Amino acid sequence: MKHCIGFDIGNHAVHVAVRKGDSIVRGLTARLTQDLVKNGAITSYEVMTDYLKDLRRKENLSVRNAALVLPSAHCYCRRFFVAANTRDQLMFNLPYGFKDFITDDKSHYFFDCAVLNAVHYGDGRPPEFDVLAAAVRKEVVEDYIAVFRKAGFKLKTIIPEEFAYVNLLRRVGGDAHHHGILDIGHNAVKLFLFNGDLFDSVRVIDYGCNALDEVISENFGVDTFMAGTYRENDFNGANSLEGCRAIYGSMALEVLKAINFYRFNGGGTLQHLHCCGGGSHNSALMQTLRSTLPIPLSDMNELFGANKSKSAIDFQLIASAAGAALQ
Repeated sequence: MKHCIGFDIGNHAVHVAVRKGDSIVRGLTARLTQDLVKNGAITSYEVMTDYLKDLRRKENLSVRNAALVLPSAHCYCRRFFVAANTRDQLMFNLPYGFKDFITDDKSHYFFDCAVLNAVHYGDGRPPEFDVLAAAVRKEVVEDYIAVFRKAGFKLKTIIPEEFAYVNLLRRVGGDAHHHGILDIGHNAVKLFLFNGDLFDSVRVIDYGCNALDEVISENFGVDTFMAGTYRENDFNGANSLEGCRAIYGSMALEVLKAINFYRFNGGGTLQHLHCCGGGSHNSALMQTLRSTLPIPLSDMNELFGANKSKSAIDFQLIASAAGAALQ
Protein backbone atom coordinates (compact mmCIF):
# COMPACT_ATOMS: atom_id res chain seq x y z
CA MET A 1 0.00 0.00 0.00
CA LYS A 2 1.40 3.36 -1.01
CA HIS A 3 -0.70 5.25 1.54
CA CYS A 4 -2.13 3.82 4.75
CA ILE A 5 -3.45 4.78 8.18
CA GLY A 6 -2.37 2.67 11.13
CA PHE A 7 -4.72 2.33 14.11
CA ASP A 8 -4.01 1.14 17.63
CA ILE A 9 -7.26 0.99 19.62
CA GLY A 10 -6.30 0.81 23.27
CA ASN A 11 -8.35 0.75 26.44
CA HIS A 12 -7.93 4.48 26.97
CA ALA A 13 -7.34 6.05 23.55
CA VAL A 14 -7.07 5.51 19.81
CA HIS A 15 -3.63 6.14 18.34
CA VAL A 16 -3.34 6.93 14.64
CA ALA A 17 -0.36 7.08 12.27
CA VAL A 18 -0.70 8.29 8.68
CA ARG A 19 1.76 6.85 6.19
CA LYS A 20 2.36 8.35 2.76
CA GLY A 21 4.95 6.60 0.66
CA ASP A 22 7.71 5.35 2.95
CA SER A 23 7.20 7.93 5.70
CA ILE A 24 4.93 8.50 8.67
CA VAL A 25 3.70 12.02 8.00
CA ARG A 26 1.18 12.49 10.78
CA GLY A 27 0.28 11.10 14.17
CA LEU A 28 -2.59 11.77 16.53
CA THR A 29 -4.13 10.40 19.71
CA ALA A 30 -7.81 10.68 20.58
CA ARG A 31 -9.21 9.65 23.93
CA LEU A 32 -11.98 7.07 23.92
CA THR A 33 -15.30 7.51 25.65
CA GLN A 34 -15.54 5.78 28.99
CA ASP A 35 -15.83 1.97 28.92
CA LEU A 36 -15.97 1.77 25.12
CA VAL A 37 -13.04 -0.65 25.32
CA LYS A 38 -12.49 -2.95 28.31
CA ASN A 39 -9.48 -5.24 28.59
CA GLY A 40 -8.83 -4.86 24.88
CA ALA A 41 -12.38 -5.78 23.84
CA ILE A 42 -14.77 -3.30 22.20
CA THR A 43 -17.98 -3.21 24.22
CA SER A 44 -20.13 -1.74 21.41
CA TYR A 45 -19.17 -2.11 17.77
CA GLU A 46 -21.90 0.36 16.79
CA VAL A 47 -20.52 3.07 19.07
CA MET A 48 -16.97 2.36 17.90
CA THR A 49 -18.11 2.71 14.29
CA ASP A 50 -19.60 6.13 15.05
CA TYR A 51 -16.48 7.13 16.99
CA LEU A 52 -14.13 6.27 14.10
CA LYS A 53 -16.44 7.92 11.58
CA ASP A 54 -16.46 11.14 13.63
CA LEU A 55 -12.68 10.94 14.04
CA ARG A 56 -12.21 10.56 10.28
CA ARG A 57 -14.31 13.66 9.62
CA LYS A 58 -12.96 15.77 12.46
CA GLU A 59 -9.31 15.05 11.65
CA ASN A 60 -9.85 15.08 7.87
CA LEU A 61 -8.34 11.61 7.42
CA SER A 62 -8.51 11.30 3.66
CA VAL A 63 -6.52 8.05 3.33
CA ARG A 64 -8.91 5.10 3.22
CA ASN A 65 -6.61 2.07 3.43
CA ALA A 66 -6.21 1.08 7.08
CA ALA A 67 -4.04 -1.25 9.15
CA LEU A 68 -4.94 -2.28 12.69
CA VAL A 69 -2.88 -3.41 15.67
CA LEU A 70 -4.82 -6.31 17.09
CA PRO A 71 -5.14 -6.23 20.91
CA SER A 72 -3.46 -9.14 22.68
CA ALA A 73 -6.85 -10.03 24.17
CA HIS A 74 -7.92 -11.17 20.69
CA CYS A 75 -4.70 -12.68 19.41
CA TYR A 76 -2.28 -15.50 20.15
CA CYS A 77 1.27 -14.71 19.09
CA ARG A 78 4.14 -17.19 19.41
CA ARG A 79 7.64 -17.81 18.13
CA PHE A 80 8.49 -21.44 17.37
CA PHE A 81 10.14 -23.78 14.87
CA VAL A 82 8.38 -25.68 12.08
CA ALA A 83 9.67 -27.91 9.31
CA ALA A 84 11.06 -25.96 6.36
CA ASN A 85 8.57 -26.61 3.58
CA THR A 86 6.68 -24.80 0.88
CA ARG A 87 4.42 -21.89 1.82
CA ASP A 88 1.33 -24.11 1.59
CA GLN A 89 2.87 -26.76 3.84
CA LEU A 90 4.02 -24.11 6.28
CA MET A 91 0.50 -22.69 6.57
CA PHE A 92 -0.89 -26.21 6.98
CA ASN A 93 1.47 -26.87 9.91
CA LEU A 94 1.00 -23.52 11.67
CA PRO A 95 -2.08 -24.49 13.76
CA TYR A 96 -0.07 -27.24 15.46
CA GLY A 97 2.18 -24.59 16.98
CA PHE A 98 -0.84 -23.32 18.94
CA LYS A 99 -2.09 -26.69 20.21
CA ASP A 100 -1.40 -25.71 23.83
CA PHE A 101 -3.35 -22.44 23.48
CA ILE A 102 -6.28 -23.17 21.17
CA THR A 103 -8.55 -25.96 22.33
CA ASP A 104 -11.55 -25.44 20.06
CA ASP A 105 -11.84 -26.10 16.33
CA LYS A 106 -8.83 -24.68 14.43
CA SER A 107 -11.12 -23.89 11.50
CA HIS A 108 -12.50 -20.98 13.56
CA TYR A 109 -9.15 -19.17 13.36
CA PHE A 110 -6.99 -17.33 10.86
CA PHE A 111 -3.26 -18.16 11.05
CA ASP A 112 -0.31 -16.27 9.62
CA CYS A 113 3.41 -15.97 10.23
CA ALA A 114 6.65 -14.22 9.37
CA VAL A 115 9.72 -16.39 8.75
CA LEU A 116 12.57 -15.01 10.84
CA ASN A 117 15.32 -17.50 9.95
CA ALA A 118 15.92 -20.74 8.09
CA VAL A 119 17.88 -23.05 10.39
CA HIS A 120 20.16 -25.68 8.79
CA TYR A 121 21.56 -28.08 11.37
CA GLY A 122 24.10 -29.93 9.22
CA ASP A 123 23.84 -33.12 11.27
CA GLY A 124 21.29 -34.99 9.24
CA ARG A 125 18.25 -33.32 10.76
CA PRO A 126 15.92 -31.63 8.29
CA PRO A 127 16.05 -27.81 8.20
CA GLU A 128 13.46 -25.76 10.09
CA PHE A 129 11.92 -22.31 9.87
CA ASP A 130 12.10 -20.03 12.89
CA VAL A 131 8.72 -18.28 12.68
CA LEU A 132 6.78 -15.59 14.49
CA ALA A 133 3.19 -16.75 14.14
CA ALA A 134 -0.22 -15.37 15.05
CA ALA A 135 -3.72 -16.78 15.40
CA VAL A 136 -7.01 -14.89 15.69
CA ARG A 137 -10.65 -15.95 15.64
CA LYS A 138 -12.30 -15.35 12.27
CA GLU A 139 -15.31 -13.64 13.83
CA VAL A 140 -13.03 -11.03 15.45
CA VAL A 141 -11.48 -10.18 12.08
CA GLU A 142 -14.92 -9.99 10.46
CA ASP A 143 -16.20 -7.66 13.21
CA TYR A 144 -13.26 -5.27 12.82
CA ILE A 145 -13.57 -5.26 9.02
CA ALA A 146 -17.26 -4.32 9.35
CA VAL A 147 -16.53 -1.53 11.87
CA PHE A 148 -13.88 0.08 9.67
CA ARG A 149 -15.94 -0.30 6.49
CA LYS A 150 -18.93 1.42 8.06
CA ALA A 151 -16.63 4.15 9.37
CA GLY A 152 -15.33 4.85 5.85
CA PHE A 153 -12.07 2.88 5.85
CA LYS A 154 -10.84 -0.23 4.04
CA LEU A 155 -9.16 -2.48 6.60
CA LYS A 156 -6.35 -4.11 4.61
CA THR A 157 -4.08 -5.42 7.35
CA ILE A 158 -4.48 -6.69 10.91
CA ILE A 159 -1.33 -7.50 12.87
CA PRO A 160 -0.43 -8.19 16.53
CA GLU A 161 1.70 -5.75 18.52
CA GLU A 162 4.78 -7.92 18.12
CA PHE A 163 4.62 -7.64 14.32
CA ALA A 164 4.07 -3.88 14.53
CA TYR A 165 7.22 -3.36 16.57
CA VAL A 166 9.22 -5.63 14.26
CA ASN A 167 8.15 -3.36 11.38
CA LEU A 168 9.41 -0.31 13.27
CA LEU A 169 12.79 -1.81 14.03
CA ARG A 170 13.26 -3.05 10.49
CA ARG A 171 12.41 0.39 9.13
CA VAL A 172 14.96 2.20 11.32
CA GLY A 173 17.54 -0.58 11.00
CA GLY A 174 17.70 -2.61 14.21
CA ASP A 175 21.33 -3.22 15.18
CA ALA A 176 22.36 -6.75 16.14
CA HIS A 177 22.19 -6.34 19.90
CA HIS A 178 19.71 -7.20 22.62
CA HIS A 179 17.29 -4.43 23.48
CA GLY A 180 13.65 -3.92 24.36
CA ILE A 181 10.57 -1.82 23.76
CA LEU A 182 8.85 -0.87 27.01
CA ASP A 183 5.20 -0.05 26.34
CA ILE A 184 3.69 1.64 29.41
CA GLY A 185 0.02 1.37 28.59
CA HIS A 186 -3.24 1.92 30.40
CA ASN A 187 -4.05 -1.63 31.50
CA ALA A 188 -0.59 -3.22 31.32
CA VAL A 189 3.13 -2.61 31.00
CA LYS A 190 4.66 -4.78 28.28
CA LEU A 191 8.35 -5.42 27.72
CA PHE A 192 8.97 -6.64 24.16
CA LEU A 193 12.43 -8.22 23.83
CA PHE A 194 14.49 -8.23 20.63
CA ASN A 195 17.85 -9.19 19.22
CA GLY A 196 18.27 -6.56 16.54
CA ASP A 197 14.95 -6.61 14.70
CA LEU A 198 14.22 -10.24 15.59
CA PHE A 199 11.46 -10.60 18.16
CA ASP A 200 12.31 -12.89 21.07
CA SER A 201 9.56 -12.72 23.69
CA VAL A 202 7.32 -10.41 25.72
CA ARG A 203 6.84 -9.96 29.46
CA VAL A 204 3.60 -8.45 30.78
CA ILE A 205 2.86 -6.60 34.03
CA ASP A 206 -0.90 -6.81 34.49
CA TYR A 207 -1.45 -3.23 35.55
CA GLY A 208 -0.52 0.09 34.06
CA CYS A 209 -1.66 3.70 34.22
CA ASN A 210 -5.09 2.52 35.35
CA ALA A 211 -3.54 1.75 38.75
CA LEU A 212 -2.41 5.38 38.98
CA ASP A 213 -5.90 6.55 38.04
CA GLU A 214 -7.34 4.57 40.96
CA VAL A 215 -5.03 6.35 43.40
CA ILE A 216 -5.74 9.77 41.90
CA SER A 217 -9.49 9.05 41.89
CA GLU A 218 -9.46 8.26 45.60
CA ASN A 219 -7.34 11.27 46.55
CA PHE A 220 -9.24 13.86 44.49
CA GLY A 221 -12.72 12.41 44.84
CA VAL A 222 -13.34 12.05 41.10
CA ASP A 223 -14.16 9.05 38.94
CA THR A 224 -11.32 7.15 37.28
CA PHE A 225 -12.13 8.60 33.86
CA MET A 226 -11.57 12.14 35.14
CA ALA A 227 -8.58 10.92 37.14
CA GLY A 228 -6.97 9.93 33.84
CA THR A 229 -7.18 13.57 32.74
CA TYR A 230 -5.63 14.67 36.03
CA ARG A 231 -2.78 12.20 35.49
CA GLU A 232 -2.14 13.24 31.89
CA ASN A 233 -1.90 16.90 32.92
CA ASP A 234 -0.34 16.32 36.36
CA PHE A 235 -3.20 18.37 37.81
CA ASN A 236 -2.26 19.77 41.24
CA GLY A 237 0.72 17.43 41.45
CA ALA A 238 -1.41 14.30 40.97
CA ASN A 239 1.56 12.30 39.71
CA SER A 240 3.55 13.02 42.88
CA LEU A 241 1.03 11.44 45.25
CA GLU A 242 2.56 8.93 47.64
CA GLY A 243 0.33 6.16 46.30
CA CYS A 244 1.45 6.89 42.74
CA ARG A 245 5.10 6.82 43.75
CA ALA A 246 4.56 3.40 45.33
CA ILE A 247 3.17 2.15 42.01
CA TYR A 248 6.15 3.60 40.13
CA GLY A 249 8.45 1.61 42.39
CA SER A 250 6.45 -1.59 41.88
CA MET A 251 6.47 -1.15 38.11
CA ALA A 252 10.21 -0.52 38.07
CA LEU A 253 10.92 -3.63 40.16
CA GLU A 254 8.75 -5.80 37.91
CA VAL A 255 10.55 -4.53 34.80
CA LEU A 256 13.89 -5.18 36.53
CA LYS A 257 12.80 -8.76 37.30
CA ALA A 258 11.86 -9.26 33.65
CA ILE A 259 15.25 -7.96 32.47
CA ASN A 260 17.11 -10.23 34.90
CA PHE A 261 14.95 -13.24 33.99
CA TYR A 262 15.73 -12.69 30.32
CA ARG A 263 19.46 -12.56 31.00
CA PHE A 264 19.58 -15.51 33.39
CA ASN A 265 17.68 -17.71 30.93
CA GLY A 266 20.09 -17.15 28.09
CA GLY A 267 18.25 -14.38 26.31
CA GLY A 268 21.19 -12.01 26.48
CA THR A 269 22.07 -8.75 28.21
CA LEU A 270 19.83 -5.88 27.20
CA GLN A 271 21.68 -2.78 26.05
CA HIS A 272 18.82 -0.29 26.35
CA LEU A 273 15.05 0.16 26.28
CA HIS A 274 12.92 2.27 23.94
CA CYS A 275 9.94 3.62 25.89
CA CYS A 276 6.48 4.31 24.52
CA GLY A 277 2.85 4.43 25.63
CA GLY A 278 1.03 7.07 27.65
CA GLY A 279 3.02 6.31 30.80
CA SER A 280 6.26 7.31 29.08
CA HIS A 281 5.11 10.95 29.36
CA ASN A 282 4.95 10.67 33.16
CA SER A 283 8.22 12.27 34.27
CA ALA A 284 7.97 10.96 37.84
CA LEU A 285 7.51 7.38 36.61
CA MET A 286 10.35 7.70 34.11
CA GLN A 287 12.64 9.07 36.83
CA THR A 288 11.90 6.03 38.99
CA LEU A 289 12.55 3.66 36.10
CA ARG A 290 15.86 5.34 35.29
CA SER A 291 17.03 5.19 38.90
CA THR A 292 16.05 1.52 39.24
CA LEU A 293 17.02 -0.11 35.95
CA PRO A 294 20.67 -0.84 35.12
CA ILE A 295 20.35 0.09 31.42
CA PRO A 296 19.67 3.34 29.55
CA LEU A 297 16.11 4.35 28.67
CA SER A 298 15.29 6.32 25.55
CA ASP A 299 11.93 7.24 24.08
CA MET A 300 10.52 6.22 20.74
CA ASN A 301 11.13 9.68 19.30
CA GLU A 302 14.87 9.09 19.63
CA LEU A 303 14.55 5.78 17.79
CA PHE A 304 12.99 7.65 14.86
CA GLY A 305 15.42 10.54 15.14
CA ALA A 306 12.52 12.88 15.92
CA ASN A 307 12.99 15.84 18.23
CA LYS A 308 9.82 16.36 20.24
CA SER A 309 10.36 20.11 20.36
CA LYS A 310 10.53 20.29 16.55
CA SER A 311 8.47 17.36 15.30
CA ALA A 312 4.68 17.40 15.24
CA ILE A 313 4.66 13.61 15.56
CA ASP A 314 4.95 12.05 19.00
CA PHE A 315 6.15 8.52 18.28
CA GLN A 316 5.92 7.65 21.97
CA LEU A 317 2.15 7.58 21.63
CA ILE A 318 1.72 6.22 18.10
CA ALA A 319 4.56 3.69 17.95
CA SER A 320 2.49 0.55 17.38
CA ALA A 321 0.08 2.38 15.04
CA ALA A 322 3.11 3.49 13.00
CA GLY A 323 4.32 -0.11 12.89
CA ALA A 324 0.94 -1.21 11.52
CA ALA A 325 0.96 1.53 8.88
CA LEU A 326 4.42 0.38 7.74
CA GLN A 327 3.26 -3.21 7.16
